[in-house]
Amino acid sequence: MDDRAFDGLTSRLRSAQEVAGDGFGFSWPARFPMARIDRILVRGVEPKSAWLLPATGSDHRPVAAAISW
Repeated sequence: MDDRAFDGLTSRLRSAQEVAGDGFGFSWPARFPMARIDRILVRGVEPKSAWLLPATGSDHRPVAAAISW
């Protein structure tokens, strides 16, 4: 995640999409996603896969991940 405003948080966490995602992970806007602004951030667990779910009526697509303890 390349945003200095979040560096204090994200420097200790990993993005499930970057570790185990398939595809670009673009989630916004839902109708024609062009940006990955929704993330699942983890620490102390292992992302096994990450994906986007179908649009639900929000302007963002939901993000999901399978996590291994």
